Amino acid sequence: MKDVQIVRSTEIHPQPLPGTSKKGAGWIKRIIYPQHVETKGVVMGVAEVNPGYPLHRWHDHIRDEAEQYELIFPEGFEEVYYIIDGSGVIQGKSAEAGKIHEEQVFPGDTVFFPAGVAKHQLFNNSDKKMVVLYCSSPMPKITIPK
Repeated sequence: MKDVQIVRSTEIHPQPLPGTSKKGAGWIKRIIYPQHVETKGVVMGVAEVNPGYPLHRWHDHIRDEAEQYELIFPEGFEEVYYIIDGSGVIQGKSAEAGKIHEEQVFPGDTVFFPAGVAKHQLFNNSDKKMVVLYCSSPMPKITIPK
């Protein structure tokens, strides 16, 4: 049997939001990740997104690459966002000629991204910060430069 692992808040440092190098966009804390715990199937973190910025740029769950990271998503990858504070709009591109579907999200709302989800992003279109808890499974291949 393995012991319970506790990740202390003092061990996790905020990093720039994925895919943006703009200062002031917000931050992300990757909490349940292989760098911190012995996870093989789930990741979890929290992000703070300032007004006028997305949590991440448009992406699908196949491969995503930026200056700060590269993700290769496994087959069957699923993801969940839980809006803790603030509000925003979830945007998705349909297969029909790239039409964009938008839906407002508020504190307490949960957004589920099933396996094979189309390109999407979560954008803070409000005038206050948005705080989002996220988790996903199975573990994507993650490369984060140090």
